[in-house]
Amino acid sequence: MSLRFRYWAWTGFWAALVMASMAFMLMGLWRRIFFGYTPIPEFVEDLRVGNQFLLAGSAFSVAAAVQAWVQRYPRWVAACVAAPAVMIGGVALVTYPNLAPHLAAVFALPAAVAGLLGGILRWHQPVDE
Repeated sequence: MSLRFRYWAWTGFWAALVMASMAFMLMGLWRRIFFGYTPIPEFVEDLRVGNQFLLAGSAFSVAAAVQAWVQRYPRWVAACVAAPAVMIGGVALVTYPNLAPHLAAVFALPAAVAGLLGGILRWHQPVDE
């Protein structure tokens, strides 16, 4: 197996981790959206499922950040990829059910997209055959 194939295989796996993180975060934010706590069973179930999606998205985000760190991506790429776990997941864990994670997503998800593009387009580090 050539080095170029292994490089693109790991980069593809890493990109899939980042995209899965963003997808789980968006699904969790969608399930979690309501403007006040009402003890209707459907709302409580949506909140529980949304929190589980956010937890899964945070786990994928941390895994992608660790892999970026291990593969020696630029440090800003690892930080941008970890932003959804820290900002969205962290806010969702410490706040009452409100729209604070949604506001954090306004900043964290574009940062994750920037980290994804920066990790895929690593033109400064050529791969030798």
